[in-house]
Amino acid sequence: MFTLQLGAYKRPPLIYYRMVIGYCLRVRPVLKAIIFDLDGVLMKFNLESRRIKEDVIKYLVKNGLQEGLLSPTSSFSSIRDGIRTYFSMAGKDPSWIEGLIKEAEEIPMEYEIRAAAATELLPNARETLMALKAMGLKLAVFTYNNSKATHIALRRHRLEGFFDVVIARDMVTRPKPNPVHLDAVLNRLGVTKDEAVVVGDTEMDIKPCKELGVRVVAVTTGIRTADELKPYSPDFLIDDLLDLPEVVAAC
Repeated sequence: MFTLQLGAYKRPPLIYYRMVIGYCLRVRPVLKAIIFDLDGVLMKFNLESRRIKEDVIKYLVKNGLQEGLLSPTSSFSSIRDGIRTYFSMAGKDPSWIEGLIKEAEEIPMEYEIRAAAATELLPNARETLMALKAMGLKLAVFTYNNSKATHIALRRHRLEGFFDVVIARDMVTRPKPNPVHLDAVLNRLGVTKDEAVVVGDTEMDIKPCKELGVRVVAVTTGIRTADELKPYSPDFLIDDLLDLPEVVAAC
């Protein structure tokens, strides 16, 4: 935190104002973009996550994974990491492993596409996007859903026009929580890590922000409560998207 002792000055010297202005410009660069997760932040997908994971694990077992090694209660990212670890230790070629992961990730696609056609827009999502656009900000989506499901959902709620960039998991080599995904969004937007804020509802959104040094707003409109999100140290925590423009103005 910036501090300066004024001592006996009745009026702060000119150098004080120069130092304060310089400090503010250094630590508070101009915000240019807001990057949104999709499911749990702007809309609800109603996915049968456990059933999807069970199908994925069955497919992997058929292709040589030890039965019982992975659990459908684990996150998709943990399952993916487990695949890489197991087959790497088994001596499989990295290209073979990545090919298997790509095949396995095709299993959730039909579930996601069906869910996208029945998504529900979350309260105040449209109003918030309109307010942020009126502030002159670029908007983006970085989602773990596949690209086809993502665009179906955005079209369903007439939200496509709000976003300058949309990057789904199948558009990057390593989707979130790997920071490669978020870095790709920043590059496409043409902004630095200091010029963007991410809005998400789980640790999958918070973790890449912490790795890259991007500010993150966690919302409790998804699958995590405030108490579940706090251990991941988001920069801001809100219960309603309508609070987002005020948070952004404070950035």
